[in-house]
Amino acid sequence: MLRQAYLSFRDLLSVLIASSLLLALVGYATDQAVGLFEISVGSVVVLMLSFYLLFGSGSVFFDIVFANAITIYLCFFTFFIESLFSDVGQIFLSVGFILPLAAFLLGICLRRHKIKEIVTSGQADSDADFARSFLWLLPIAAIGISAFVVHQGTTFEQDQLNYIFLGEMGLIGFVVFLASKDFALLLMDTGIIFSNLFSKNVNLIKPAFAFFTFYSMNIVIFAAIYRIVDHLSATQNFLVQGTARDLSFVESLYFSLVTISTLGYGDILPISNGIRFIVGMQSFLGTMLFFFGVHAILTHKKN
Repeated sequence: MLRQAYLSFRDLLSVLIASSLLLALVGYATDQAVGLFEISVGSVVVLMLSFYLLFGSGSVFFDIVFANAITIYLCFFTFFIESLFSDVGQIFLSVGFILPLAAFLLGICLRRHKIKEIVTSGQADSDADFARSFLWLLPIAAIGISAFVVHQGTTFEQDQLNYIFLGEMGLIGFVVFLASKDFALLLMDTGIIFSNLFSKNVNLIKPAFAFFTFYSMNIVIFAAIYRIVDHLSATQNFLVQGTARDLSFVESLYFSLVTISTLGYGDILPISNGIRFIVGMQSFLGTMLFFFGVHAILTHKKN
């Protein structure tokens, strides 16, 4: 019994680390706009530990879905701030970000017995109807749209802007509080679907890794070819940002990746006929490898 609890906590700890890294990545990327790096990481830790204490260990897949939901919230929050509230004070930004998350946590704490009853009875699908759960997003969207309408051509004093922002985030938090049970059950159902999807497709890992191996081999081999031809050729073969010069090996890797994926950004261009022929070969081989690789993955059967 003790060992089972230890394993459960160890799994939770590993997921907490992975989820914190995910929030840290998005938090750092948005830090210049909203400055919520530490708060966003701390929020996912507090919320996931709270779920662990309220409902047991849960599952790795639920924790991943939960962490991803918070990253999506952070992305929308950043868009909201950059579009309308770029002048709001940092303290108000932090409080505004926390309000809906705190409302969600308060809501599931107050409704934890109902949530447990639904989950243990196996009626989560009927009670937390998928469409109804998303209907709760309509009033949240209405608050956001009204904010855009109100702010068009309107100038507010600093104090007014701060409190208007807090008021709108408070309204969103109130809706989240009312919908907390449905949101929690939706996240749990999504975690179960994620788990089932993974368990059904775990046998695809080996062919997917084999495909990745061949794909990466193609990238590296052709990158080496580009670099060697460039080194041995007396003429320039590539135009880099408008300048004809030799590629470094890192640039060769980048060009090889762009070529096999058919992205064609245009920052590096082949200008000699020999290199163009090699580029055509890689593009053709990459396309064939992609189709055969996808076919092999989809038709693979576990022995």
